Amino acid sequence: MTIDMSQFFQVFFDEADELLAEMEKLLLALDVSAPDNEDLNAIFRAAHSIKGGAATFGFTDITEMTHILESLLDRIRKGEMALTPEHVDVFLVAKDVLAMQMEGHHHGSSVDQDAVGSVCQRLKALSQGIAADAQEAVPGTPAVAGPEPASRQAATAPDANGN
Repeated sequence: MTIDMSQFFQVFFDEADELLAEMEKLLLALDVSAPDNEDLNAIFRAAHSIKGGAATFGFTDITEMTHILESLLDRIRKGEMALTPEHVDVFLVAKDVLAMQMEGHHHGSSVDQDAVGSVCQRLKALSQGIAADAQEAVPGTPAVAGPEPASRQAATAPDANGN
């Protein structure tokens, strides 16, 4: 007997959307100088859950990216590395790219592979303790700077009163 996995696709995409929304909310509220361990654990669990679901359905591109994200988050939550504003910015970009990848698998939307590669490189560089601006000084290492995440732009954009 074979199981038709397509019947579970919508559940995966719905749950992944919820996890990404929760991840964004937590990232935007993080106090970088004194992050709450429960929030870091919740962000890690969101990435871990998305990775597991993506692996179940054979979405290797999502699995690979969330693995890199999850590994860096794990180092931070274990205290092996201090959280920085750059981490949060890259995590938000990664959240946006994951959402794009989900749309690609769910609705056949196009996926910007350059954006995927860029955020993966940024995550890997941060895992190695290399800041994005220091990448240029490392011979043979591509620059990993990227656009500010859409969610961060929205959170910091001035309102109609200029505030």
